[in-house]
Amino acid sequence: MRALNRELNLEIEREYARRRNLAHAQSEERRKRIHAKYPRIKITEELIRLRGLDYLQSTFNDDEEHRWNAYQSLKEVEDELRSLLRQYGVTNDYAEPLWHCEKCQDKGLIGDYYCSCYEELRRDKLAALLPSAIIEEANFSNFDLSLYPEEIEKDGQIIRPRDYMATLKDIVSTYSRHFSLLENRNLFFSGQEGSGKTWLISCLTAEVSKQGYSVFMLPAASFFDLMREWHQLKNSYKPDPDRYKEMELLTEALWDCDLLVLDDLGTEIQKDTSYTDLLLLLDHRHRDKLHTVIASNLSANDLRRIYDKRIASRISGNFLCYQLPPVDLRLVKSDQDF
Repeated sequence: MRALNRELNLEIEREYARRRNLAHAQSEERRKRIHAKYPRIKITEELIRLRGLDYLQSTFNDDEEHRWNAYQSLKEVEDELRSLLRQYGVTNDYAEPLWHCEKCQDKGLIGDYYCSCYEELRRDKLAALLPSAIIEEANFSNFDLSLYPEEIEKDGQIIRPRDYMATLKDIVSTYSRHFSLLENRNLFFSGQEGSGKTWLISCLTAEVSKQGYSVFMLPAASFFDLMREWHQLKNSYKPDPDRYKEMELLTEALWDCDLLVLDDLGTEIQKDTSYTDLLLLLDHRHRDKLHTVIASNLSANDLRRIYDKRIASRISGNFLCYQLPPVDLRLVKSDQDF
């Protein structure tokens, strides 16, 4: 675990070095563009450098007149540069690096204390350790509606899965594109195994993630496993400090990310803590107006039977619920391959 912690710290240091190098490179590129467009600025800055050296050297001797003249000469070209910058509409700090974090200038430290961006970066790196349920190649552009049959009969009723999924795809796509503007922030998808739930929520996750939001998608069983380990660490007399810190950050990430996606809720082995942890998670995220998406093989009524009525109540009351058509896409793909 300590080896893992060291590796995380090295990754964070490399990321800060990358950010600093990028800021300096972009700063130098801006300087070159301004110098090419306004040569007088370049000439004046070079004069400032030379006269600055002359003034510095004058401070090492007793010639007061030379020192005064060098100072006045330096001040003169500095005033000239400020005048040129105003004339050309260039800001005084045009060549200063634009830091990713202005507070610590991409060092991760402010004095002897970690900057808030350090904890955010560490949390993001730790989140990469979470078991992901996302289908990497899934996106709305390759969502293949032709896999769904145009029409099937179920319990004496005619169902049109392809039309229904086309509508649902549009709903979810709109949700992801207007992610921050929606009042109905939570979605619940139920459907039999193989109906395309994981592909659909992977498309959603990919689209929201591209917009720069913090997004975590993981199997529900992994969430409960993490919570059980977190409780064990908190109740331990002498927990591993590195693992404790990692689990603390992981838990905060799950509780406070912009979008949390839990896949396959209901397939995990139930423990007493499962009910409490899930309930606390849903209440916290609803109170803080954070987005939560859940996919399950179970309907809301089935969840009421397997969990307790409080879980089902939170989902039916705070989530928009969608039932996917009773189609097993794995069988469809198998028939096509055959």
